[in-house]
Amino acid sequence: MKPFLFKLSILYCFLFVLPQCTHLKRPTPQSVYQVCSSQKILQEFKEEENTFTCLKGIAKIRVESPEEKFSVKEIIIAKRPQCLRLETLNPLGQPLFFIVTDGKELSLFSPSENKFYRGVASRKNVSLFFHVNLGLEETVSIILGKVPLIDYDAERAECQMEGDFYVLKLSTRDKKFKQIIKLSLSAQKVVESKTYKQGEGLVRTTKFRRYEKAGETFFPREITVVLPRDETRVKINYKEIELLSEIDPDQFRLIPPQEIEVLPLE
Repeated sequence: MKPFLFKLSILYCFLFVLPQCTHLKRPTPQSVYQVCSSQKILQEFKEEENTFTCLKGIAKIRVESPEEKFSVKEIIIAKRPQCLRLETLNPLGQPLFFIVTDGKELSLFSPSENKFYRGVASRKNVSLFFHVNLGLEETVSIILGKVPLIDYDAERAECQMEGDFYVLKLSTRDKKFKQIIKLSLSAQKVVESKTYKQGEGLVRTTKFRRYEKAGETFFPREITVVLPRDETRVKINYKEIELLSEIDPDQFRLIPPQEIEVLPLE
């Protein structure tokens, strides 16, 4: 074949033949929603809540704030809506500190100091030890890999597609709060949630990353909460995870050792 004809055939292949090869085309994300429907997405959220209600796991938690920066290894046991148990481990894997609540009572025990504290599971007490100014139900929801929703007005829910994402927009009836949730177009999983308060702007960003199969569902192994007003960032990296439908309620009760005074939690 003459050089000119050879070059011409190569050019023809690139311009007309290769584009027709379907295996070379960029795959188009497949959507289970077909159209961007806020009601279908919200219904999907409700159905996912029923897949599991409890969690057992081991995670590394990183806290950054103006006052402190530290990382701890935690055994986490959680049950929706307000039950939580955290066991902080030392480098040898032995418990250093226990924080336990059943949603009503909050107990803390430090074996090294031989001190036991008990008080109500108020928002103030919870924020002192979980390092985020959130309610207990919101905290448990995030730990369970779920995005806590505002008390939205269903009639005002909106949805639109932006690039590779669904964007769900929610607002309360009094318009005091609004929430913008981004879901990946291909996997239909939440990747980011931003909550705004009227007069204050952005009050919380929650990001969900590294979804991996856990049982019958996909779970985000990396969760980050950012509170701009408090200049606080908390990142949870799960190393081990087990999703359950039920957990022994005794896991959320902490009994003080004998001959230890129970101090009030203030």
